[in-house]
Amino acid sequence: MNEQTIILIFLVMALGITLWLYILKAIKQVNYKGDERWKLIQLKANNAANLAHSILIVLIAILPLFINMQTTVTLQRVSIFALLYIGIRNLIELVATIYLDKQL
Repeated sequence: MNEQTIILIFLVMALGITLWLYILKAIKQVNYKGDERWKLIQLKANNAANLAHSILIVLIAILPLFINMQTTVTLQRVSIFALLYIGIRNLIELVATIYLDKQL
């Protein structure tokens, strides 16, 4: 498989994860009717997902040390990585929501 096929597969997976997260949150919101338990689950899951932002900031700070300064990055490549990052963040929030819903 070439690089474009792998990126396409990851982008489709990120889209599926994002849709699954929003559908799950909508279903749970209706089931729990917005009670305090559901709000606590959402808050804790969001805090877990926001950990991904801290990791991204550290990566952006450290990455220039390992990359050749003559490397050019296209805007298309940056947007693809941004979409993949959003998918990974939504995956973290989805897993945390499912875990916390079963635990609490």
